[in-house]
Amino acid sequence: MLKLRINPLVAADLKEIRDYIAEDNEEYAVKTIDEIYSKFENIQMFPGIGSDLSKRVSFRMDYKYAVWKDYVIIYKVGKEYVEIYRVVNRYQDITRIFT
Repeated sequence: MLKLRINPLVAADLKEIRDYIAEDNEEYAVKTIDEIYSKFENIQMFPGIGSDLSKRVSFRMDYKYAVWKDYVIIYKVGKEYVEIYRVVNRYQDITRIFT
């Protein structure tokens, strides 16, 4: 199995997601973050489940993405690892995180 790396930017992404949800429901916020971490483990075990991000943006890149509920998990598969690069709202302009 490939090793799992999590980019430090993901911590800020998850905090933002948790804080936003917690404004209405603290318990659901915690559950959502737990489920997102579970998706990281799924990606680690099955890195091919995502789609090429190049198909969603207008420039070539080596990242893949997987959608879960309202979130897009952007990741990259290396020879020895899967790196979770960002977690963003699926309604957000994904290209802005690469500029």
